Amino acid sequence: MMMRHVCRAGLAFALVASTVACSGKKDEGGTGAEAPKAPASGSQAAEASSGLPAGPIAKVNGVEVSRVEFEQKYAKMTKAFTTRKKDIPENLAKRYKESILKQLIEKELLKQKIAKEAVAIDASELDKEFEEYKKMFRTDENFQRYLKSSEVDVEQIKENIRHNIGVNKLLEKSGNLAVAEDESKGYYEENKKRYEVQEQIHAFHILVKLDAKADKKAEADALKKANDLHKEVTKKGADFAAIATKSSDGPTANRGGDLNWFPRGRMVKEFEDVAFKMKPGEISKPIKTQFGYHIIKLIDHKDGSQRPFEEVRESIEKLLKNKKQRKAKQDLLKGLRTEAKLETFIPEAEAAANSIGAEEEKPTIAPGSPIAPISGGLPGPGGLNVPQLQINPAALDKKLPAEGAAPAAPASK
Repeated sequence: MMMRHVCRAGLAFALVASTVACSGKKDEGGTGAEAPKAPASGSQAAEASSGLPAGPIAKVNGVEVSRVEFEQKYAKMTKAFTTRKKDIPENLAKRYKESILKQLIEKELLKQKIAKEAVAIDASELDKEFEEYKKMFRTDENFQRYLKSSEVDVEQIKENIRHNIGVNKLLEKSGNLAVAEDESKGYYEENKKRYEVQEQIHAFHILVKLDAKADKKAEADALKKANDLHKEVTKKGADFAAIATKSSDGPTANRGGDLNWFPRGRMVKEFEDVAFKMKPGEISKPIKTQFGYHIIKLIDHKDGSQRPFEEVRESIEKLLKNKKQRKAKQDLLKGLRTEAKLETFIPEAEAAANSIGAEEEKPTIAPGSPIAPISGGLPGPGGLNVPQLQINPAALDKKLPAEGAAPAAPASK
């Protein structure tokens, strides 16, 4: 999961300040040589990256909202464009700025409320949530790689988690967020289809590629190769995966042709019609699709079923509690906005101040435009951060072709 992180203003400014050299006076030796020029300050860097004038981006009850933090977020949201040296569409840049400004103002409003209410956060609570957060990366190696690639440190992550814990405690004080059993059961009955387990199969395959415009000779050659491979994989003791690794033209060859588990509707029709009728251990004869000839080996089959309420009760309760939390947070922010003195200094993002507490809209994406997810902050307790979307500029260069008859296996869970 890709994530956007919130840095403390003081920390960010300290990091910037530490890089700034002294002013250009003559050196102590009296040579008259000019001292090295200082790097751009945080505000100068800001002007260069987002085109905004220097100075604070907003004030909340007289407290300045961090420009450095704004710039860091904007740089991350637009990195896909800047690394490819592409212009950011003006309307999208405006939406990004509005979204970030709104987010930072809301954070400051909540931060001030947490301080006013003297909300206490135990070190043990923070440690527990931090460990839960790390579990999402599955291994420490993945977590360290994430820290490096995202240019974020553990203290910044903990600060975001601490903020989210504080927000949750505020919300608990503001109203009853408990989920009654009849609410959960009602949701389950209304949404039973969500808890259906689809019929699935686990299969391996070998692909002999054949161009759609191939002539009769090329088609005959491909079919002969497929038939020869079929004879090879059906011999007693044959290792299907090893033969697939050596001979398959498909994108799954490097994992022995393993397609993992998949439901109906995932594969092309000709492939699926045969695969779902097979028995575990059975190997099909060559099947022709738009991609060429496939030889399928069925590993296992699972019938569809309805998951019982007791099995999904906990996930439903979490889902409904998250909905209540989001509503409570919106109501709290609207109240804080009414009482607060807000000043914003980004003309093209002034609308952000008027949308405090409102559910954030996703940027409008033209039909067919490839999009890439970008997280809306740390997924701290309560799921209070809503993901946003950004356009993938790579898709502006060319339309990516289909890779093969079947998608790559999903990441292991």
